[in-house]
Amino acid sequence: VPVLQTNNGPGLTGLITIAAHLVKQAKKDQLLGSTAEEKAVVQQWLEYRVTRVDGHSSKEDTRIILKDLNTHLEDKVYLAGNIFTLADILMYYGLHHVMVSI
Repeated sequence: VPVLQTNNGPGLTGLITIAAHLVKQAKKDQLLGSTAEEKAVVQQWLEYRVTRVDGHSSKEDTRIILKDLNTHLEDKVYLAGNIFTLADILMYYGLHHVMVSI
């Protein structure tokens, strides 16, 4: 489990928590979505990343994940629609090793 020790308080634990904190620190809030709907979609894909992508352990799990993503991205440029977000960054980070091995 990743941990980030900050100067202003207790350490932060968890990939999504740390990534969202760094986005806010960098004043790049648009990476979290602009509207309430975009923010919800970004959060949905961040949860998918942590619960499904990090937890995949078999070739069948990987196949299902890639099929889910392929279906979702059929009519979209990015996971949250037409905007690049933290969900895209972390999904790339989570799947890079899978794609390299294909």
